[in-house]
Amino acid sequence: MDQEKYYQQIKDFNIKHYTDEVPYYSTALLRPVEEAILKTLRAGAKILDLGCGSGRFSIGAAKLGFDLTGVDITPAAIEAAQKRARESNLHDVKFVVGDMTSLPFNNNEFDFVFCPRFVINAVATKQKRKESINEMTRVVKTNGLVFIESFNKLYAGTSITSPINNFTRDIWINIKMLWCKFFKIHYSGLLPGDITYKSNKVHGASDGFAHIPTVFEFKSTIPRNLIYEIKSIPEIRGSKKLTKVRYILHSLIKWAQNENSVKISRN
Repeated sequence: MDQEKYYQQIKDFNIKHYTDEVPYYSTALLRPVEEAILKTLRAGAKILDLGCGSGRFSIGAAKLGFDLTGVDITPAAIEAAQKRARESNLHDVKFVVGDMTSLPFNNNEFDFVFCPRFVINAVATKQKRKESINEMTRVVKTNGLVFIESFNKLYAGTSITSPINNFTRDIWINIKMLWCKFFKIHYSGLLPGDITYKSNKVHGASDGFAHIPTVFEFKSTIPRNLIYEIKSIPEIRGSKKLTKVRYILHSLIKWAQNENSVKISRN
C-alpha cells in the first residue's frame, strides 16, 4: 500500500464529509470541557484552532477575548467560519485553509494549540499523525500549551462490546493484510484501527473517516523529548471520579511545553 496515496485519498474523503457537515457546525457552540480549558488560559492568549471546521470553537473563544486563528482542510468550512465571524462582528479572527501535517506558521507563534473533537483521528497513517503532532509543538511557544482530543479504542461507552468489536475488526484486517502480502496481492482496504462511519449530525451527509487508537498507541506518536500526562474529560472538568480507570474513557491530551519538553494531560 502506498501510504502517501492512502493519506491523500482519506483526506479527500474527509473534505467531502466535513463539507456536508458545515450546516451543523455553523451553529454549534463551545462544549463544557472547552470552556473549562479556556478558563485556565490567560486573557488575550494567542490560540491556534486545528480542524476548526465552521468556527465553532474559534468563534466561542474569540467572544471571550482570545486571539484566534483557525485552520481546516475543508474550504467550505473555512468560508462558513469567515461568514460566522463577520456576522458575530469578530473582525480579528483569522481562518486559513491548511493541512495540519504542514502548518503555514512560524516557530513559537502561538500560546495555545487546540486540536479538539478528535481531529487527530481524522489524519490517516501513523506517520502523518506524528507529523501533525510535531507541527503542533513547533508552532507553540516555549511554556505554551497543546491540547489534543483523541478517541480511545478501550473506551466502552454505553456497551462493553464496543472495544471488543474494535479489536476483532483489527484482527480481521491484519489477517487480510497478511494474506495479500503472502500471495503478493495489492491491499487496498483500510489500515488496522481505521474505520468509516455515518454522520449523526446532518442527514444525508457522506461518510467520515477516523482512526481509533488505544491510549498506548497514541503515546507512541508522541516525540520522545516531550513530557506528558493524560487526563479524562471528566477530570479536566474537575471530577475526581473514575480516575483509576481513565484508560477506558475518551482521551483529551493536554501538552504544556517548556523548553524542549511537553507536558500532556489526558481524558
